[in-house]
Amino acid sequence: MRNLLIIFSLLTIFGSNYSSAYFIRSAEIEKCDLGDSIGIILCIAPVTSLLEDNINLMNITRARGIRIVDECRNATTCLSKFPCATKVQLDKIMSLLCDAVSYFSTEFAQCEKKIQKNMPPCMRDVEKVLLSSEKVKDPCELIEKTKTCVETEVTSICGKDMWLPIEKILKKVETYSHMKCT
Repeated sequence: MRNLLIIFSLLTIFGSNYSSAYFIRSAEIEKCDLGDSIGIILCIAPVTSLLEDNINLMNITRARGIRIVDECRNATTCLSKFPCATKVQLDKIMSLLCDAVSYFSTEFAQCEKKIQKNMPPCMRDVEKVLLSSEKVKDPCELIEKTKTCVETEVTSICGKDMWLPIEKILKKVETYSHMKCT
């Protein structure tokens, strides 16, 4: 079994290939000078090394989640020192990643177990989409195809209070990426 909802959040934040996050405006980030570029890489390297090789997301324990979040918070602070990174909201995107990993590895963990125990059919379809080897080309399309199912099932199995933080994460994805999803 896979931790479906953390995969959902991470893919909508960073895409299926972490090295090519699809909503960081590349034209803007390419304007960074060499010093800033190296600084940005050094800021995010500890986090990306923890996410390297598509770590087995179902095994993000509370302890591992806390470690990732700690590195993520350090990266967020580090990124805020580079105007080039803050201009494209890379610091906010990193903070969003921190929030998602924190939520799914702690508060949401018990709900995830309930969902995995009796995976609803539509969630199985969502899982197939999220775990396909193809790179997600349009984050809005991914959100639109999967959001209703995920929201309905999380709400019915675990309650609305477990869905609301996920919804908040998705809204931040849209804001930081300047997307206009329905």
